[in-house]
Amino acid sequence: MKVLVTGSNGRIGSNLVRELLARGHSVRGFVYPGDAKRVDRLRQFFPEAETVFGDLRDEAAVREAVRGVDAVYHLAAAFAGPFSHSEYVDINARGTLHLLEALRHSDAGSRRLIYAGTEAVYWRLDRPDRIFERPITPADVSPLKRMPYFLTKWMGEELCATYRVQYGVPTTVLRFATVIEPSEFLNAEGLPGRFLVNAGNPAHRAALGAEAEGAPRLLLGRTPDGRPAKEHFVDIRDLVQALCLMLKREETVGQTYTAGGAALFRAEATIPYLAERYRLPVVDRTLENASCFEFDLGPLEALGYRPAHDFASICDAAEAIRRGEDVGIIPTGERY
Repeated sequence: MKVLVTGSNGRIGSNLVRELLARGHSVRGFVYPGDAKRVDRLRQFFPEAETVFGDLRDEAAVREAVRGVDAVYHLAAAFAGPFSHSEYVDINARGTLHLLEALRHSDAGSRRLIYAGTEAVYWRLDRPDRIFERPITPADVSPLKRMPYFLTKWMGEELCATYRVQYGVPTTVLRFATVIEPSEFLNAEGLPGRFLVNAGNPAHRAALGAEAEGAPRLLLGRTPDGRPAKEHFVDIRDLVQALCLMLKREETVGQTYTAGGAALFRAEATIPYLAERYRLPVVDRTLENASCFEFDLGPLEALGYRPAHDFASICDAAEAIRRGEDVGIIPTGERY
């Protein structure tokens, strides 16, 4: 199968390309030429993959990229960059429209689009916390989405649904939980930076005051009613597994899934584990914006999804990468 991957030079895209090639697919990567830092990433690791350069805002370039492919993984998006709100709309919404239009006019009945959605569509615009009393399902979308990223990614989902029903373009949406790529998990000191007290974090500063400064410590956060924080992450290896399932299983067409992984952060268990492993003290504090949620993985598990990489596996891989070992991941060392 010939597969187009937009954003193929990113942290998720490059690892997906690796797996698709290993499974015998032919891959074309669609690369934004303005991403100078990673523009030759695909060629470096996979010279056998085809690389085409273009901008999602360029309808002709998108149409040419789609030519001759059997399926599209749409991972590319404006995210955490110096983009205006208008640019977010142009890249994330209009760029998705360009892909759908290209598929619509190119024998769309046999050419699928697998759209990378985001967990961000669940977060309420009118409250700072992310507290859910039961596992989140795809139906639990917030009625309003924060600009610019959350809303523009949702616009892409709506376009996928409309083109599937109105024009018969087979689309699937996979919403990503927060993705962890192990090479980014440890900071320069070899510590799990994501879970350390951060003096630059306003919520940490509000909860700890002057205590936010000082030696590295892990934060065991609690919700205002005293529950330990809970948050669902996904290791990039589990996410790639879920993405490949979308291509393999025809019954995923027209469906929406949320890809959480085995990396379910439970503060009362995960923080003591990390404290022992990295010999760090723990600070226990209530946070006004604490998270307490997990995703319902039942629909994905029914397809054969078996996430395997919990925080122990992530730590093992992160430490191995720092030693220069190959753990089956193309490392980036950065979150985006």
